[in-house]
This record gives sequence, structure tokens and C-alpha cells, in this order.
Amino acid sequence: MMVRLRRQEVEIQNVGDESTDQNNNITMTSEDLLQPGHVVKERWKVVRKIGGGGFGEIYEGLDLVTKEQVALKVESARQPKQVLKMEVAVLKKLQGKEHVCRFIGCGRNDRFNYVVMQLQGKNLAELRRSQPRGAFSLSTTLRLGLQILKAIDSIHQVGFLHRDIKPSNFSVGRLPHNCRRVYMLDFGLARQYTTATGEVRAPRAAAGFRGTVRYASINAHKNKLVPRQ
Repeated sequence: MMVRLRRQEVEIQNVGDESTDQNNNITMTSEDLLQPGHVVKERWKVVRKIGGGGFGEIYEGLDLVTKEQVALKVESARQPKQVLKMEVAVLKKLQGKEHVCRFIGCGRNDRFNYVVMQLQGKNLAELRRSQPRGAFSLSTTLRLGLQILKAIDSIHQVGFLHRDIKPSNFSVGRLPHNCRRVYMLDFGLARQYTTATGEVRAPRAAAGFRGTVRYASINAHKNKLVPRQ
């Protein structure tokens, strides 16, 4: 079993596991889709790269209209697996929910697709590693857990499954008024489980693996449908 699990981990390379550190600069290369100073749609100016993974790159930017700091998530227009379309669809559905980033804009050109959203602070994986013993206290764990459950419930209420629940896909706010609020991130692997009329969709005969090896459920590892539970 362990051998098979390790082989699967190599094959899927932690699908959807994007690391974002919004306090330390990530080394940028000429192969990056955007460079500091680049202005997207004459409005959002790239400041620095703050994350990336198999499905795209994340940048801190400045909204030249509102002077607000924003996050730009981009993917190559030539990338075989396009996920930002789903990200935008779910993010729009969730607007107004307490634990979801504010959607600002989206678009595409011949080089890349992009979505612009409210910039957040550190994710929970980074925060945990920064603790003196590498772990949250019990009280902090309970407070975070309650907010995470509320965030998961909010996406279920609009008919979607996240399918990549893990610490790095939750962050806290970066401003004094929201620094204790948890936000759910990264909806690129989400799947709609209800029909237009609100009925639960019929199960598929087979489902490919979605998620991150370390945090995926047993059903996901068995290539079975992942229920809301």
C-alpha cells in the first residue's frame, strides 16, 4: 500500500498544491508570465511574485484606480489544463460570504488568463510553521477549525465541492479589521455537485484523483467520488 501511495504521489505531483508566501519575495525568472512593473488591462500593476504551482502563478499587484493592493492569479493561455475559468465561476458565486475573498476582475489575452482578487495575509500552513513549536495552541486550533467549517459550508451552499481542502488553501486577512478572519482560497479544482434546479447530480461511474496527496480523503485516493462529508 505504501509503495503504491508513493508512486501515486510522484505521478500527480501534489495536484493543486500551490505555495504562497506573501511576506517573502520569490525569485522571478524570465519565464514568468508577468514581471514587476507590468500593467494588466491598464489597471493592475504587478509588484512582485508571491506564489505559484502546477496550475499558475500568483502576484501581488497595485490597483491603479483604487490604490488598493490586490492579488493577481494567472495561467498560461497555452496550458492544457485550464482552471481559472472554474476559479472565477465559484468566486463569483461566493461573493458576499464571510470567508471568501472579494472578486475584483478577470480577463484573458493571447498569453494568459487572469483573475484579480482581494490580497490576503499568510496562509495557515505558513502561520503554523511560524509558531514556536510548529503547532497552534488548542484554543487557536478550535477557533480556526470553526471558521474553516463555515467556509466549507458556504461553498456547499452554492452547489460546489472544493476538492482541495488543506492548510495552504486558507489564509487570514492582512489588515487590522480582518486579520483574525479565515478566508478560503483556490477554487480551480472545484466541481459543481448540483444541477441548475438544485438537485444533486447523479454520481459518475469513475472519478480521477483531485486534490493533494497528503490531505486528500481515502475516497479521493481510491479514485471515488468525494462527497460533501
